[in-house]
Amino acid sequence: MDIVKKIPRWEQVIPVYAVIVMMVYVWSLFQYFWRLSSWLNFSTLGQVGGIYVYTVAVNFIESLLILLVLLVLSVILPSKWFYEQFVVKGSALTFLTLGGLMLFNQTLFEDILHPSILLPKVLAFAAVVVLLIFLFGRIGFLKKIMEELANRMTVFLYIWMPITAISILVLLVQNIF
Repeated sequence: MDIVKKIPRWEQVIPVYAVIVMMVYVWSLFQYFWRLSSWLNFSTLGQVGGIYVYTVAVNFIESLLILLVLLVLSVILPSKWFYEQFVVKGSALTFLTLGGLMLFNQTLFEDILHPSILLPKVLAFAAVVVLLIFLFGRIGFLKKIMEELANRMTVFLYIWMPITAISILVLLVQNIF
């Protein structure tokens, strides 16, 4: 099969990208506000705004890289496994992996970083993610929920993409002049 034919259509990519954007941008916004009170003690308002501009620019790059990984999976995996249900499986994979990483970040302890402790947990998590993605593709109401959730999140692209464009513009002007 031709590689170009295995790339999902734009109508399928947008809802998955919306899920990615919501997960990445909202998590970064949460982390930004978590640190904001301490930044205000030693930084100017312009510096705090500059931190936000860089945060949004990095979020944009991160979200595109995550989307690229999902598109590569769509191309290299058999069509029945990922391509035919790109919105459902891509959104589920995004929710589960990014949600798991967020949970891991919140519950990170130094003793867990030892490979003998971390590796079994990562492998168990990967197995659960694969099983849940399989279930999302097979069970009708889970598939419908994931599709609806992904489609409804596209509304937030109308908020985050202008903020991203303005942030990148500010970043370019700031670094050029």
